[in-house]
Formats: sequence, C-alpha cells, structure tokens
Amino acid sequence: MKTLEKSYTASFNEENGELHSSIAGLWSEDSIQEYFDAVNDSAVPLLKARKSIHAFVDFSGFVPQDRGTSEKIRDHLLASAKFGLKRIAIIGATPLMQMQYKRLSHGIEVSFKDNKLEALAWLRS
Repeated sequence: MKTLEKSYTASFNEENGELHSSIAGLWSEDSIQEYFDAVNDSAVPLLKARKSIHAFVDFSGFVPQDRGTSEKIRDHLLASAKFGLKRIAIIGATPLMQMQYKRLSHGIEVSFKDNKLEALAWLRS
C-alpha cells in the first residue's frame, strides 16, 4: 500500500556509471528540492567525467504529485538534460504516474519496466 510519507534514496553506481534512486510519498514544491539535491550530489562523478547520465528510479511508493510539484520535477529534468541526462529506467510507476512522467520528461529517453532486472538491462543496452 502506498503512503503519503516522503522518503528517498540516491546513490552513484560506480561499477556501471549510473545514478540509482527511489522516491516515495507526496512532496511539495519546496520539499522536492531535498530529493533533487541528493540526486545532483550523486551525479557529480558523471559530471566531472563529462559522461552521459543514465538513471534507474524506483517509483514503487511515489504517488501523483500536484501541479506545482510536477512543474518542479519538469524543470529539474530539463536542467538535468542540459547536464547530460539521456536515459531513465523506472519501475513501480502506476499508469497515471507513467502518463504524468512522460509529459514531464520530453526529450529524455524514458522506459517503464516491471522489475529492476529488466530496467537495468534496458538502461545498459
């Protein structure tokens, strides 16, 4: 069952040069910045190496966000694309979340998968 309590993880997978994160709950326009900061910090090794950014994200506990928070997500995705974000593999997204994210991530290759193994295989292909 999904909860509205906010939580996240963010890390750099050095072996494969990927960002891995998870996000859950309902966020506000202000609070979502905490997640963005963690993801940005995790991306530093890729930025320093001037490599493309490929990200794996677990949306299992994420719920559809309000318009203001969605716009912040879109803005972060657009900025991230300018810094090299190319691909995002997502698991755990409901059909509504998939529709919302597709609208927000214009210009970035996004794939929704059923499990982590499928998501990572696509991300690394």
